[in-house]
Amino acid sequence: MSDLTSRDISRLTKAMAAVQNESFFKALKNLLRAKLHFDTLLILQFTRGSPPELISGWLRRPIIPREALTAYIEGAYRLDPFYQFTQTPPDGALYRLADIAPDRFFTGEYYLQYYSETHLCDEVGLLLPLGSGTMAHLSMSRREEAGPFKRKELQCLQHYSPLLLHLLKAHCAERQGQVSQSQPSPAQPFADVIQAELAQALGVHLTRREAEISELVIQGHSNASAALKLGIAYETVKVHRRNIYRKLSISSQGELFALLKDLL
Repeated sequence: MSDLTSRDISRLTKAMAAVQNESFFKALKNLLRAKLHFDTLLILQFTRGSPPELISGWLRRPIIPREALTAYIEGAYRLDPFYQFTQTPPDGALYRLADIAPDRFFTGEYYLQYYSETHLCDEVGLLLPLGSGTMAHLSMSRREEAGPFKRKELQCLQHYSPLLLHLLKAHCAERQGQVSQSQPSPAQPFADVIQAELAQALGVHLTRREAEISELVIQGHSNASAALKLGIAYETVKVHRRNIYRKLSISSQGELFALLKDLL
């Protein structure tokens, strides 16, 4: 799959020629579809502390509901491992969801409830830093009936990722030169939202650290992973988590997610 046929070269030439205009996304989709199957293809721009911006998108209709993408843009992105990932090298890289997700992500309520609406089972994406806290994300997802991405498909994407990253960078640079330089409205940190909403709705007052741990728990982090993320002791996280559950009169991650999911 790493060999380019004459048709592949033609598709690549069209994508390169279209990098500065709106036909780029269609050309890129045709190039990628010749090598692998996917049910969604999105180009997103992440700006730290702000909601994602959808640059271009394709969903296999009608089996992927548009409402799922709307829900993601409006709040579910807060728990997306790709949005949360911060270790991307300056020249960008290819990642698979399973490689960057928190250790309890696939048994967490966000995965079980949000992904259940789309029946997506696997996602790969290119992440490319654009500077000033902004990241470009080229995402490809597969539904359950198609199965996870195959090893040969992932090897093909990895092999051509430098070229795809170059095309993505050129397209985003051209687009940034055309759009307004105004910054997107910043979103309130999710831990602050959790803290404020629980106080207002339930009269429950979490500390800032407890709100941060609540956010990490519903993202799919175990106690050990949350401790590593926050740079604190494992036992400290356990104590905070017990206090959170006691204050909210709950006993599980699922109950915590149920309380907070409307904030997404």
